[in-house]
Amino acid sequence: MKTEFILLALLLTAIAAVLVLIPLLKKSEAPRAPWAALGAASAIVIGAISLYASLSAWSWQPLPPPTTPQAMVAQLARRLERNPDDLNGWLMLGRSYTVLEQFPLAARAYQRADRIAGGKNVDALVGFAEALLLTNETELDGRAGRLFEQAIALGPKSGKALFYGAAAALRRGNLPLARQRFASLLSLDPPANVKPILEAQIAAIDKQLGVPTAP
Repeated sequence: MKTEFILLALLLTAIAAVLVLIPLLKKSEAPRAPWAALGAASAIVIGAISLYASLSAWSWQPLPPPTTPQAMVAQLARRLERNPDDLNGWLMLGRSYTVLEQFPLAARAYQRADRIAGGKNVDALVGFAEALLLTNETELDGRAGRLFEQAIALGPKSGKALFYGAAAALRRGNLPLARQRFASLLSLDPPANVKPILEAQIAAIDKQLGVPTAP
């Protein structure tokens, strides 16, 4: 934008200089007339540039890089407009929108990543499903639930897919499947503060199933 403006300003200044130059050359046949005309034209160009530089409020310093999360996400979105097939970029955009709690936008970004990956990327599937679920919790019984199932089939060791898949199984009343998925999640060596929660959930399911507890 700034470069185009400068070029346009220089062009207009040059035209103004030519309009002054032609009459000066026509009016006088003296040997020094061309030099005088060129001097006048140069004065117009140099004077215009100097005057603009001294009076313009335009900041000629480069724009600072974006510093807020929203600005950085907006910059990433603009970059993806120029690189629409950047799978990792769309995944990053989806994660960023999720952090900013802009779940519909996150769903769109993950859906784009899923299309690029042809339905073969676990992160895209889980991210898309999670964004739908965070927008509407009933999605666990619908499209989000189906996406989690697809993610588990594609990546059986995906922690998020297992967790949401277990929750969906519980909602459907499929306790054996829910227990299996919580147990699979426990086998992935989750953080120490998460293990007791999973163990308690498995114990609660065992109690409902009538599984005898170890002495």
